[in-house]
Amino acid sequence: MARLNTLNLGPRTHEGAPARHISPELQLRRSLLACLLWESQFYEDGVEIGGRIAELVPKVAAEKVAALAVEAREQMKLRHAPLLTVREMARHKTHRALVASTLARVIQRADELAEFVAIYWKDGRVPLSGQVKKGLAAAFPKFDEYALAKYDRGGPIKLREFCSCVTPSRVMRPRPGCGRS
Repeated sequence: MARLNTLNLGPRTHEGAPARHISPELQLRRSLLACLLWESQFYEDGVEIGGRIAELVPKVAAEKVAALAVEAREQMKLRHAPLLTVREMARHKTHRALVASTLARVIQRADELAEFVAIYWKDGRVPLSGQVKKGLAAAFPKFDEYALAKYDRGGPIKLREFCSCVTPSRVMRPRPGCGRS
């Protein structure tokens, strides 16, 4: 039988040692910048880390979450954790206004377009939000035909499927030297 009358000793580490209480912003920073998402680590597996990031995003101000996602991508060179952070921002009404600009900065490789859509559809295939479409469309012109062809591989999300969701043709303009007239 479970006991309810137990002594609460405050926050603990995974090993049971006493821990200091830190703010949700610092918890998100620690979880985001010190992880390889969905990879098992010493004390916890990657799924727990992803769940913690998802839990902490709504507790932190939108501007700070966006700045952390950009820092994780640009300074720490992480790929999946910033994409998950932007996905969680898109779920919460208070964070949606910064999704498009943050997503456009976080996506730096052509394969991250499809990776983000895969993360977005991880819990079921739902329509992409307007801010997500704007962010993906803003990120699309960063890549030329070579980069897009290089990462158009077999996977659950194909480039053609991505293009039909986002319609980047409105954003694409002919570049000098790309062979388009």
